[in-house]
Amino acid sequence: MNSNYVKMALTMFALAIVFISEPAFAQKYKTSADTLKLNKEYAAVSLDIAELNAKLIAEKNKTSDYQLKSASTAKEASQSASDSRDQAEKATNGKMNEMKKSVKKAKRAKSEADAADSALDNQTSNTKKIADISARLTKKQDRLTELDKQRAAILALK
Repeated sequence: MNSNYVKMALTMFALAIVFISEPAFAQKYKTSADTLKLNKEYAAVSLDIAELNAKLIAEKNKTSDYQLKSASTAKEASQSASDSRDQAEKATNGKMNEMKKSVKKAKRAKSEADAADSALDNQTSNTKKIADISARLTKKQDRLTELDKQRAAILALK
């Protein structure tokens, strides 16, 4: 029985918080005197959306480049590792020349593997950038829709 009172008190507290904070989320521009401010914000948000769209397109264009580079460097790294292994088998005969070639090919294989890892990191970073820009773009578009509603409300008052 005591827990019911606690639940009811918490529910009432939560509702009070919602009702108190509602005016903070209410319409910002309400009168025709606010039209200038609304238009200024509308222009700024529209510009932000255009810039974010340009960034999004640029990042999406980079995606295909990163995917191609990632695939090609992975293939090259695999081939270098195979060549290095073959050269190492030849070097077991004890000839100095073969050992030097083996070391050189092993270094090249490591370099190719590092390049493949870097390409994969770039691709992952690009994917995160696209997600971030898309989220920011969605927020700006939502704000623009909200401003459109406020503009319509002001025009309805005239």
